[in-house]
Amino acid sequence: MARLEGTFSASGIDVLVVDLPGIYSFAASSPEQVIARDYLSAGGRDAVITVVDAANLERNLYMAVQILEMDVPAVVALNMVDVAQRRGLSVNATRLSARLGVPVVPTVARTGRGIDTLRTALVDLARCDCAA
Repeated sequence: MARLEGTFSASGIDVLVVDLPGIYSFAASSPEQVIARDYLSAGGRDAVITVVDAANLERNLYMAVQILEMDVPAVVALNMVDVAQRRGLSVNATRLSARLGVPVVPTVARTGRGIDTLRTALVDLARCDCAA
């Protein structure tokens, strides 16, 4: 799988989004991991969105923490909050944000819930030119 690219506009800014293969760590044992690691390590990006599955948070947070350790501006998309809720799980996005030190935005990508908030958080973060 290769990386995919797309664009959107928010707050008068055109944003290039690069979608990297979904991985759980940077250990280079698969082509997907090599693509993601090499792209993120090369620099040249203003901010990173790391998508974590709210229903499988522990497994996904390992990768999120690895990205945060790279000292790049990051936003966590806490995706599939609807599935987590159906399973009786509740993730406190405000508390998780405070613990990780980055914005955490609850989303449901399938329905578009939270995507506008995620876009705004990404643009705000890229504008501030700050590290995670």
